[in-house]
Amino acid sequence: MKVEVIKLFKDGPILLHIGLRRMDRTSNIIHSDTLFSTLSDVLIKLLGEESFDIFEKKILLSSVFPGLRGTSRDILFLPMPEIPFNLKEFTEHKKYKKIQWISLEAFEELVKGFDREDRAISSLSPERFAFLNPKTLVTGSEFEEIGEEVNFIDTLLEPKVSLSRESQESNLYFQENLELYLIKTSQNKELVPFLYFLKAKDDELKSIFIPVLNLFIEEGIGGEKTTGKGIFDFYQTEEMDIPDRGDFEVTLSLTLPKREEVNNLIYYQLVKRDGFIYYQRATGLRKKTHFKIREGALVKSPYLGENIDVSPRKDMRVISYGKSIGFKFS
Repeated sequence: MKVEVIKLFKDGPILLHIGLRRMDRTSNIIHSDTLFSTLSDVLIKLLGEESFDIFEKKILLSSVFPGLRGTSRDILFLPMPEIPFNLKEFTEHKKYKKIQWISLEAFEELVKGFDREDRAISSLSPERFAFLNPKTLVTGSEFEEIGEEVNFIDTLLEPKVSLSRESQESNLYFQENLELYLIKTSQNKELVPFLYFLKAKDDELKSIFIPVLNLFIEEGIGGEKTTGKGIFDFYQTEEMDIPDRGDFEVTLSLTLPKREEVNNLIYYQLVKRDGFIYYQRATGLRKKTHFKIREGALVKSPYLGENIDVSPRKDMRVISYGKSIGFKFS
């Protein structure tokens, strides 16, 4: 499958607040349904509601993942797949259980060891991999270019003060934010973080998607955008092929399986989705609570997923994105 890799950059640290139903917690990932909702809101603001139907029908997106620039080519990270290890003599089994992110190059190497009978990683050459930090796995060659262990993603607590309208009493609390920050290694190598997502290449959407993307980086994503969080200075795009043939695939978006696809699920985690509806402004209405399959799930192919209407009212249409874009293999 031909996809566009859309890379989002900021001059300085990237700060995000992706709420988890409370201000003192932030998600470490921007799910594809959040990305879709933000892009849709920008689309309607820019081009009107008449453009939404074709956008919703044709767009195929991944979730938003981190990347790192500063080596011979950009390193793209993916969520660690939900595939167990079946290696009797694998001494670092526990270390691999803690991994949250894996580079695309390491991911491609990892799935080569997949045993379709056991549905597990049954062969692995540990010397081909290296830990960039305890939560991030890269290939040995990628680690050699960087030269040392580094961490470029962290959470920070920001003090906030709320004021009661009735009593005028102030209350101090802390808001958790996600930060991606520039790293300078001991060898003076500069590593610049960015965020990226994949979009299936579709020439029919090009005329509406480019202006939407231009406004999107200014409008931002997530909460606290008025304070500069989730805002980007520029973006870059490139094309890439991801495998579109194979009996299995690892999902790269938050998905909602069609009824006939439920039996295709092998290893997965559920994510609860709800929250308030924002339609050009806050509406005060809550979406219907629903559950989706987290990124990194192992499923049998084909697996398409679907979008659903989560509006609490019959006279309002609110689409929650649930289509799948996946990395296939056999």
